[in-house]
Amino acid sequence: MKLLPRILVDDEDEDELEVEAGQPIGVVELAPVVSVQPLAWWALAAVWTVALLPRLYSLFYLTDPQNPGDGWHGDVFHHWQIAYLTKEIGLWDPNGPRLWDLKGLDYFWGLIHPALLVVLFYVTGSVNIVIPRLVSVFFGALTAVLLFSLCRRYWGLGVAVAAGLFAALLPTSVFIDSTGFLEPMGIALVLLGIWLWPKGGLWTGVAWALAAMARAEAWVFSLGMLVATYFRRAHERERLLATVAWIALILAYMKLLLDRTGNPIYPVYWNLLANIFGQWEFSTHLTPDQLAARPYLVALMVFGLAGLAWTLWRRPPSYMFLTFGYGYLAYTGLSLGLTSYLKSWESWFWQERFFLFPYEFAGVLLAVLLLAVAPRRLGRRVLPAGWAVVVIVLVAAQLEWAPILKLYDATRAQWTQTQSAASQLMAVYNQPAYRGTVLNIPPDNPGMFYAMVEYHGLQGRNVIGQLYDPFYYASGFSYAQHPDVGDTLMQCWLTSTHSRLWAVDPNNANYVKVITDQPGWFTQVGSVVASGWVLEDVHVPVVSAQECSAAGKQATG
Repeated sequence: MKLLPRILVDDEDEDELEVEAGQPIGVVELAPVVSVQPLAWWALAAVWTVALLPRLYSLFYLTDPQNPGDGWHGDVFHHWQIAYLTKEIGLWDPNGPRLWDLKGLDYFWGLIHPALLVVLFYVTGSVNIVIPRLVSVFFGALTAVLLFSLCRRYWGLGVAVAAGLFAALLPTSVFIDSTGFLEPMGIALVLLGIWLWPKGGLWTGVAWALAAMARAEAWVFSLGMLVATYFRRAHERERLLATVAWIALILAYMKLLLDRTGNPIYPVYWNLLANIFGQWEFSTHLTPDQLAARPYLVALMVFGLAGLAWTLWRRPPSYMFLTFGYGYLAYTGLSLGLTSYLKSWESWFWQERFFLFPYEFAGVLLAVLLLAVAPRRLGRRVLPAGWAVVVIVLVAAQLEWAPILKLYDATRAQWTQTQSAASQLMAVYNQPAYRGTVLNIPPDNPGMFYAMVEYHGLQGRNVIGQLYDPFYYASGFSYAQHPDVGDTLMQCWLTSTHSRLWAVDPNNANYVKVITDQPGWFTQVGSVVASGWVLEDVHVPVVSAQECSAAGKQATG
């Protein structure tokens, strides 16, 4: 840490240095002013291309474009599902446009990503999974360009090139960016706000607010960045604009969340409650692998906190960028190492999305150390050695591709099985008796749902998910003790949803019971071998609204 004052104090704006009242003069003099002239468009395009090509290669050649990693990176299918159902159903909700999902996670991941996908679905006329994967590629490449630009601003072209190469070519970055996750969008938007600061205060606030709407943890990061702007007295007008823009957009977002979910901080609340405090964690103890990982994660947190403390104390011109970088390290170490989320830790998490930006930021720090600090302390004669280390580290990092692709290849069989299950179900649904009617399906297989839509023409508006069945609202109800009430509830639900073909998971005891109690209401017409589902033709007699209301009161009362 003793070297940091010598390496991280470079020019952002000369006027900013002049007003840095609390900064020791000697520290400022140790760092020469970096003269940053605007780059030609083709130079930034070259950086973008260097980052873009390996990500496109990963998407279209190293992986199956239709399979982001079924069973491993299945959340990508889930993000697609929310956007697709929003386009098909949510936009036309009688109470106004809203996000839509079969599994109840409509707003869990935020608003911006599904909204962007809906626009792209309409513009392209396609709902292919390649679209969200390309969105991730776009923001991943943008992150590399922004890192290059920020490093050039603060430490010069040499550091920028090295940091840009790390961001463009590290296997974790390339692979995660090409699969379709949300992290690249959130990271890029925060970096964009930093890049716009201090001259574009209004747009800085907008970028940080959009980041918060893209990722739950970006609420913490964007608010932290906004607070960090107050650690310097310069740029009061721009700081005010950034603050007003961020607060205005976040308040509008919170009002939307309140109206749609009843909780104004829904994504933050459930990400913290479910992941940090373990409400969705079923493991009761830590495994040896998890205990072994904890010291490294705690060390990462401590390093991040130390760097963050130094940054906010010294406040060099690069402190906005360093605040985000060190803060991200501290958050990653804390959330993974000292919360209930550690019970979900797997040995391959080191190659996962959690470390997407930490690895890129580590590349920045290494580049600064080798190409800025060392030359200042030891002379420019050490630059060739510094570049040699950069190349060696970058080449050695490519060894990570072997375990990454091994993990991905294991998902190919799962994806084949998912496609087979979709084909079996749709072979029945596409029969004349069912085509265009309502299909009632379990809510927790978005990969299969995607295959049914993309390969077999299923329309989202003809699908009902089983999450919000009658027993969701009557959690204490016992079907075995009150079979007549249970039968009526199921009768009301199936008729009110106009369900015609019903995919039944045999593990759902309530569904098995109603089929057993009322065999005249159902006829088995097929099965989905891969998932164990049975397919039931539904011909339930219509029941009156009064009977449904009475049964509902009995179940919940």
